[in-house]
Amino acid sequence: MNDQERLDDLIIDGLQIYQRSDMFRFSFDAIALIHFCRFNSRHAYVDFGTGTGVMPLIGTSLGARHITGIDINETLIELAQRSVEHNSKQDVVKMLCGDYRHMSYRDIQDKPFDGVIVNPPFYDSESGAKPTSEERALALHDGHTTLDEVLKAVQSFIKCKGRLWMIYSASRLQYVLHELEVANFQAKRIRFIHGMIDKPAKLVLIEAIYQGRAGLVLEPPLIVYENPNVYTKEVSSWYER
Repeated sequence: MNDQERLDDLIIDGLQIYQRSDMFRFSFDAIALIHFCRFNSRHAYVDFGTGTGVMPLIGTSLGARHITGIDINETLIELAQRSVEHNSKQDVVKMLCGDYRHMSYRDIQDKPFDGVIVNPPFYDSESGAKPTSEERALALHDGHTTLDEVLKAVQSFIKCKGRLWMIYSASRLQYVLHELEVANFQAKRIRFIHGMIDKPAKLVLIEAIYQGRAGLVLEPPLIVYENPNVYTKEVSSWYER
């Protein structure tokens, strides 16, 4: 084991995950996104930019039949694969190293996926402070991978009327909804994430249907903390399973 490698408890369904302290690690964004998804036990899904594979691991515990994780970072995929084996998820989770922008469902299976999960870089690379490391910049800023590129990749993986779940910056909601419409996705569910009930939303969860009909539901907001460092009942319930 690498000196900077560790095995962390997810505190969800008894799952554990390998991570490295010197590399990008999953955040609350991923936990919120995977719990926003609505999985079908007969359907297969793909997670773009899976990182250490936290969303596929949890997603199969939340009802997905199978989830494939794809990431361009070979080291992270190796960690993710070890986490899959450690949690005995080999039958329901698959990890692939590659650039999803230059792939399609045909590289993995013989029919399009029922749904795509993605936590894309959502900060504008042309504005704001830049992350200190190149790795964080790739994960957080859209200078390397634009939303347009992400959505074109989704089109190459997803079936007609398939579902896309994503998390994005709330301040850029107008932009993301426009890009979704241009790419022939209809937003169906939106949920804002607030750190505290009296604070503005910083993030937004979006479910969209590929080639779907218009009809949007604005869900009650997700409040993360009741008090500083004290999760709300909803968030706590995720960890009590």
